[in-house]
Amino acid sequence: MKKTIKFLSFVLCIAALFTACGAKAPLSKEQAVKFADKDVLCLVNKDYEAVAGEFNESIAKQVDATALQQAWESVVSTAGGFISATGINYESKDGLAIVTTTAEFENTAIIITLTYDNSGKIRGVWFNYAPEDSIYQPIDTDDFTEKVALIGEYELKAVVTTPDNTSDYPVVVLVQGSGASDFDETVGANKPFKELAHGLAQKGIASVRINKRLYQKPVLMHDQLTIWDEYMDDIYAAIDYAKANVSENVYVIGHSQGGMSAPKIALDNDLKGVVMMAGTIRGLEDIVLDQNTAALEAMDQYSKKEKQQILKATQDGVAAVKALTEESTEPVLGIPAQYWLSLRDLDAENILKNKLDIPVLVLQGTADFQVYMDKDFEYMKSVLGHKENISFKAYDGLNHLFMPQSLPGVADTTEYAAENHIPQYVIDDIAEFIK
Repeated sequence: MKKTIKFLSFVLCIAALFTACGAKAPLSKEQAVKFADKDVLCLVNKDYEAVAGEFNESIAKQVDATALQQAWESVVSTAGGFISATGINYESKDGLAIVTTTAEFENTAIIITLTYDNSGKIRGVWFNYAPEDSIYQPIDTDDFTEKVALIGEYELKAVVTTPDNTSDYPVVVLVQGSGASDFDETVGANKPFKELAHGLAQKGIASVRINKRLYQKPVLMHDQLTIWDEYMDDIYAAIDYAKANVSENVYVIGHSQGGMSAPKIALDNDLKGVVMMAGTIRGLEDIVLDQNTAALEAMDQYSKKEKQQILKATQDGVAAVKALTEESTEPVLGIPAQYWLSLRDLDAENILKNKLDIPVLVLQGTADFQVYMDKDFEYMKSVLGHKENISFKAYDGLNHLFMPQSLPGVADTTEYAAENHIPQYVIDDIAEFIK
């Protein structure tokens, strides 16, 4: 049922409507998101004095801590327990920084909009219920049951899917590709991890899928970020959770960069098996170079000379990545040096060659334009094909998400704008490998 919010007569949001001519530059995204993260947690924890203490002069004249409390508690009275704050967005307008956060509760989600002046004081507050489909509703079917869990130091939201009508089942932990991704690995109109979780559950296999840290808490981004900060530590926590609460027979399914990481994850956590979906044992910098080269070739807005200059800059960046040492501090290709260095921890080729003897399944779509059949899949086969524990399978016409091409002949991310689905035969192959 759609809900509406009844505000006090002075409406808290009114201060956000005032702007000043000739305002100074607004807070940076990093500054504003840090303030908003703190203020949202204060609201959730009922520390109204702390939030009201950050009001600037204009809003403080209209709203005090008591009024803030009355307004907030009228909104959350039926919301249930707090789960997490996600979907943090930033924009600047007329010298103000506007941060919107979706606070998810058991029964609903609430959009909190905080407006900051250039000194970091709160200029406006606005609460509204999020659309009903913005909060994840665990699914309960004849085949499987879902529940939401909070995992790890930062209480990242995860969905645990367990099959019904069986008790002795294995569990897979799903690891997304690069970037800030939700637990469904949502890409455009598609949710590949949700489809995998449900499809595998119908085959008697449980799963744990988890928000990436910087998706749920972007305020934790910093200039010395490593893969351990970004997702590896949280995946290890998810594995610990799976072993303690779901099944001791744990597998890892990694997609794209998650596929690159899967061998290291399995080695460190004594897992039963590995599925690499569109993974690679090459360096991420090599993938970046290939992707940029292909993108440049498809562009017509640059002259040949301009393309050569851009490509040369990328090639120089890749060379700089390979030359990094532990003492390096400057970002390369817009990515912190420490992040590039931490990628070396994955050591996928060496681990698969010399250290990992559990079953490994390597999957690839022939229509993938982000990870390549020749340079990645076929290269892995040439290097690792002699190992009896590693098997390989390619799917004709499937893209990077292991879905049929929706736009044949188009090799860019507009391919993912249309809703598509993972074919049943892919899920069948993964299930057969695991069981």
